[in-house]
Amino acid sequence: MNRLIKIDFLFLGFLLTTTILLICSWNQTENVIDLLITRGIIFVISIGFIFLNPILKSSIFSLFRNIYPVLFAGYFYTETVHYNKLFFDNLDSLFIQMDEWLFGFQPSLEFSKNFSSSWFAELMYFGYFSFYFIILGFIIIMYFKHKKFFVENVFKVTFSLLFFYFLFAIFPSTGPQFYFNEIERVVPMNGFIFQDIMHAIQAGAEQPTGAFPSSHVGVTVAILILAQKKLPLFFKFCLPLTVILILSTVYIKAHYAVDAVFGLLIAPIIVYLATIMYNYPPKKKLIN
Repeated sequence: MNRLIKIDFLFLGFLLTTTILLICSWNQTENVIDLLITRGIIFVISIGFIFLNPILKSSIFSLFRNIYPVLFAGYFYTETVHYNKLFFDNLDSLFIQMDEWLFGFQPSLEFSKNFSSSWFAELMYFGYFSFYFIILGFIIIMYFKHKKFFVENVFKVTFSLLFFYFLFAIFPSTGPQFYFNEIERVVPMNGFIFQDIMHAIQAGAEQPTGAFPSSHVGVTVAILILAQKKLPLFFKFCLPLTVILILSTVYIKAHYAVDAVFGLLIAPIIVYLATIMYNYPPKKKLIN
């Protein structure tokens, strides 16, 4: 147990909690056994990182030992589709009504219609893809520039990702790219390189789940908050990228506008909760 650090308790706790949700969804999912086996493999790999790290004493292995929950994050996003109907059926109609109430129209349908340029479409696909650059860049730069704060900040990024995945299990939503009809869900204009990249990623990883709130928006804004003081140049570089990314979530029909709004609003709360979790239990003050 003394080899476990806070990020391990966070990740293994999430693994246990969502395993229970998965088992409770037994009647809704055909391949529960396969999913449980996959989770078992992830658990074994995680334990391997934890207990082999002090033996191997490799800086590269040590890096992966601290970021392994982030590496597994993509899998847990796609997996939420198997246990996100325990509490509600898909809430897409509710979020569509909220968009109509807030904006008077459907931004996820009208945005791409009114900005139907190939170059603009490419910019939007690039913005959506930049999510991966921002996470990876933040982790790498923090590791080499502020190693003292590396473990804490990776914990907070991991907390942000897993927090959103837990929300996806409670508030199921497929998003415009799955909910609307075949004509409405297509972006009118084709982009170039990043459109193809994102379509390839979406074909392999996207599932009808995880639309509300937008983890792309929420996690990115959380990283900006974490980077503002420690990595000011990174913050300034990523700020315009984040604006493009927020717009892109609606443009490419991955999210309703309200998903992006809630992702933006909840990000500071998540950072606050992550800070409390990381600092728990609080250090006792010495009494003179």
